[in-house]
Amino acid sequence: MRYPKDTIQLSQSRDLPLLRQVLHSEFVTRAQLFEFMRLSHHEQSRKSFDWRVRRLVHSGLLKRQTSPACTGEFIFSVGWGAAVRLQSMGEYCLLGRERKNRTNIEPNILHALGLNDIHLSALRAGLLVRWVSSVEIRSQNELTRFGYAKDYDAILTVRAESEEHSFALEYERRPKAARYYRHLGAAIPGETRVTRVLYLVTNYDLLQFLSAFFNHDHPQVLFGLVSDWHAQLLGMQVSRCPYRTPIHVRETLAAALTGNELSDTPR
Repeated sequence: MRYPKDTIQLSQSRDLPLLRQVLHSEFVTRAQLFEFMRLSHHEQSRKSFDWRVRRLVHSGLLKRQTSPACTGEFIFSVGWGAAVRLQSMGEYCLLGRERKNRTNIEPNILHALGLNDIHLSALRAGLLVRWVSSVEIRSQNELTRFGYAKDYDAILTVRAESEEHSFALEYERRPKAARYYRHLGAAIPGETRVTRVLYLVTNYDLLQFLSAFFNHDHPQVLFGLVSDWHAQLLGMQVSRCPYRTPIHVRETLAAALTGNELSDTPR
């Protein structure tokens, strides 16, 4: 069967999972995308993957660009037509005019790529049960009455010692304005959907700056280094408000599950 010129038939088992991953990553490198496809068992051949990506780029369903901060790597995002098609197929995403006409997206690209690395670390370790992307969270927050306290970067459900634990994830590459964190500090105590919010930051200075906006009303907020996540995952140590002594992520998730909060020495 011949298809109209410049159109392609999308494979349910290969093309659509790839486009969904790019949609939810927002921006992704070629290497990251191939690993997502490999770990999800949708693609094992690099040659086949490269052919598929070229085909989708040629059709306009994938957009390819470069970034000054990612020398030598192409960055992919979904084309407008692919995003609309995925939305019509039931994907939880909001497609506004700002998505089609974004400018100055370099910070968004770097943030998305760092978040992809966090996601991939959990996938490689086999501990990830579910990853709810910021695309899905924004949709739920705007369209339903059952949203979260903020548009988190992700909601993770992980498996540790035969138990499943869910928590919100925030990834901070650089500081935002103080007013943003003051607003956030007022919003998170009202969070009812998750019992823990994990902030992963790039260095200790940013960790200290960020944690200063949270006080004794925020025992569910955890702060740690993204490098420790990549090295230790749930075994990483995090700081908590209002406690001094660091604690392992696995311990605080277990405490949240049982309702037996761990005690410590107040600041």
